[in-house]
Amino acid sequence: MKEIFEQYGGAIITVIAIVALAALITLVIGSDDKSPVYQAFSTLLNNLGSHVTVE
Repeated sequence: MKEIFEQYGGAIITVIAIVALAALITLVIGSDDKSPVYQAFSTLLNNLGSHVTVE
């Protein structure tokens, strides 16, 4: 086990960091319309649409 960490320790830490970052992004953004980011963008676009006038 010690040899594995000596040779591949940096790669293992990098993979763990990437997986953790992907999990965090998925948690924040979500995958449905109940996520905070989706709701914020939806509100922003709806408000923007109501302020723009087309002649």
